[in-house]
Amino acid sequence: MLNYPRKKTVITVAVSLMLLLFLACFGFFWDSREKEWTTSTGSAFVMDTFVDQKLSGAKSGQAVEEVNQMLADFENRFSAYISSSEIARINQNAGLSYVQVDEETFQLLKTAKEYCQLSQGLFDITIGPLADLWDITGEDPRVPDEQAIQSATKLVNYEDLLLREEDHSVMLRQKGQKLNLGGIAKGAAGSLAMETAKSYGVHSGYLSIGGNIFTIGRKEDGSAYRFGIRDPRGEASDYIGIVELTDTTMATSGDYERYFEENGVRYHHILNPDTGYPGDSDLISVSVICQDGGMADFLSTTLFLAGSEKAMAYADAESFDFILIDREKNVYLSNGILPYFTPNEQAEGYHFVNAS
Repeated sequence: MLNYPRKKTVITVAVSLMLLLFLACFGFFWDSREKEWTTSTGSAFVMDTFVDQKLSGAKSGQAVEEVNQMLADFENRFSAYISSSEIARINQNAGLSYVQVDEETFQLLKTAKEYCQLSQGLFDITIGPLADLWDITGEDPRVPDEQAIQSATKLVNYEDLLLREEDHSVMLRQKGQKLNLGGIAKGAAGSLAMETAKSYGVHSGYLSIGGNIFTIGRKEDGSAYRFGIRDPRGEASDYIGIVELTDTTMATSGDYERYFEENGVRYHHILNPDTGYPGDSDLISVSVICQDGGMADFLSTTLFLAGSEKAMAYADAESFDFILIDREKNVYLSNGILPYFTPNEQAEGYHFVNAS
């Protein structure tokens, strides 16, 4: 009995020493982990647009390099203007034969066709003949003659995209038809890029591909990422408001991004498959925020062509939010985005409206 307190003291000291040793080791581990969380930036010109990224986490430098490589590989596989791509091979064999593609390509085309169906053809990835005719993103944009437009429009029909599930083969029904994935490619590529970044331990960051923004987590200080919504009638640095984004993506379609003017008329790159001409709704800019990059891309294009009245019917949609700007400088906000949007009070002439 006389030795009991001494034993207890010895045990207590031993436990304390073990706890201190554990905390010291844990602290060393945590310090080492913190040191691994670096921030890296990168820029490139891929998919005919500028790409910027800022990534934080383990192996962030390697993540930046892998994202750039992934985007370049994506372009080589999905660009209609690279002759060796799977999309180009499908176009080359239009009306002739099926082309076998890999699973990722097949699934992207399958999803894109479903989007075409949802939009009732307002979004159509067989827009290629019209895109080539106008050449708005090329070196020789021009207003084609009416007969050429009507001929090209007859070739635009997403139902002519034939998908053979059993061997992942794809074919366009008519000769002269062409796929063009410009309305979905950047979004789909960006989502894949974010998954690539996460696989390298990135826990925070963003990627900008032209008008598309992708975010992972929050900033290192715990705040949300903040991005300006460009003033479609101002300079590149002008903005009409700030939106907060956390673990999501935003795609923007507008008549100010790529266009040319002829006889005082602006002709932008977002073509309406029904008319064969650039879209002529009352909207000049549409930003869509949702989890999936490809869907955001599709929705921003479709709502832009549909116009404000039809777009505002989705003000309470659970799967996405939007910011619409019309020709009269009205800015319509879906209900879900209201807490995350701050208007720029100095943006001249803009009127902010709750879309509901």
